[in-house]
Amino acid sequence: MVDLTRFDDVTTVWRCPHTSVQIGGKGDEHYHLGTVIRLDGEEHARRRKALGVLLARRGHAVFRAKWLYPTADAALDRLLAEAGPDGAEIEVVTWGRRISQQLAAAVAGYDAGTTPDGASKLFEMSQVMIAGRPSVLKVISGGIDETDPAHVAGLEAKQAIIEMFHKPALLRREVLARRAEAGEIDATDLPMDFLMLAAQKIDPAWNDPTQVERDALLLMGAAVHTTTNSLVWALQEIFAWLKRNPGRADDLLNENFVLRLAQESLRLHPVVPGLSRLAMENIDLPSGGVLPEGTVAMLRSGEASADPAIFGDDAGEFNPDRPSPKKISRFGLAFGQGTHMCWGMPLVIGSGGIDGTLVYLLKKLLDAGVRPLDEKNAAFDLDGARGRHEFGRPEYRVRLTGKPVTSAELATELSH
Repeated sequence: MVDLTRFDDVTTVWRCPHTSVQIGGKGDEHYHLGTVIRLDGEEHARRRKALGVLLARRGHAVFRAKWLYPTADAALDRLLAEAGPDGAEIEVVTWGRRISQQLAAAVAGYDAGTTPDGASKLFEMSQVMIAGRPSVLKVISGGIDETDPAHVAGLEAKQAIIEMFHKPALLRREVLARRAEAGEIDATDLPMDFLMLAAQKIDPAWNDPTQVERDALLLMGAAVHTTTNSLVWALQEIFAWLKRNPGRADDLLNENFVLRLAQESLRLHPVVPGLSRLAMENIDLPSGGVLPEGTVAMLRSGEASADPAIFGDDAGEFNPDRPSPKKISRFGLAFGQGTHMCWGMPLVIGSGGIDGTLVYLLKKLLDAGVRPLDEKNAAFDLDGARGRHEFGRPEYRVRLTGKPVTSAELATELSH
C-alpha cells in the first residue's frame, strides 16, 4: 500500500480505468460487499443509474424540502422560543446529527427513523454498528477478529436495525409495488426512497435481500457523520476568520459568500482519511513515479486538496476569497473524482451550492446569530488539522443570539 498526496497523482489514479475498488476481504460481507463503493465497470454504472433515480430531476431538492428544512427550522425555532436574555445554547454535533439522521433515513426509506425520537434511536444503534465495522485496512489485511466484543456488538446492532427499521419499511414498499403493478395505485404515488427502488427490483442485484440490506445501511449512514463534522469544522473556521476580519461580518448575510466559506472548509477538512484503489496494471504518475500493478493506493484527498501547486502558496490556510483554480472545484477533492464521485453530492451541495444541506444549516445558524462558547470548547489547533482527516469534536457548544451579528457589533465585542 502506498499513500498518494499530490493533487495530480490522486486525480490521475481516481480517474484511471485500470484501477479497482473491489478490495474486499473477510468482514466485507457484513457491510460493503456488492455496494456501489465496491463495484467496478458495468455493475457500478448500472447501480449508479438505479440510485440516480432518487436524485434525478431535482429529487435532492425534494428530500431537503420535505425533511431537512422543516426539521432544522423547527429545531431552531424551539430553541429560540425558549431563549433567555443571553440567547440560547446549542450543542451542534447532536443537533446536526439528528437532522442529518432524519434526512438519511428518508433517503433510505427507513420510515421509523424520520421522526426526532426515531432518528435518535437509529443513530444510537448505528454508532454501535459503526464502532464494530472493520476498517478498509483490516479488510484488506485480513486482520478481523470475529470474537472481538466491538465486532460482535456491531453485528448485533446491525441486525437490530434491520429488524426494527429495515424489514417493516421494505415490506410496506413491496406491497405498494405489487399494487402499482396491478394498477390499483398510480406509480407517482409511490414513496421516493431507496427501499422503494429495491422493492421494484430496479437493479437485478436487489433480488438478494442481503444486498438490499447492505445498500440501505450504506445510504442510511453515509452522510450523518460527514455532514455534521463538516458543519462543525465550517463553524470553527468561520469564527477564526471573523476574529481576523471583524469588519466583514456583514458578508455572512450573503448566501453566495456563505457558500464560499463552506467550500473552503470542505477543501481543508476531508471527511475520510482516504480512499483506496487497487492498480490492475502499472500506472504512470504525473509526479514521475509508477504505481505498480497489484499495489493498493490510498488516495489522501485532504493533503491533495491542500496542494500548493494547485491552490497557491497559502493552500493550507482558510481563505474564502481564494481565486478558483481553472476547471477545479473550490472544494477540491472533497467529493472525489471520476465515476466514483460521491453519489450524495447533490444533497450536500444542491443547485449551485446555495440550497445544499451544509450551506442551509450554516445559514440557519448564522442568521440566528451563532457565536462561539470558547469557555466550553477545548482549544483546537485548526492550522494542524487542515489538509488531513481529523475526527473533530465529540461535542461543540455555541450560543444563538436570535439575530445575525453585524460587523459593528463584532468589532465592539472583540475590542473588549
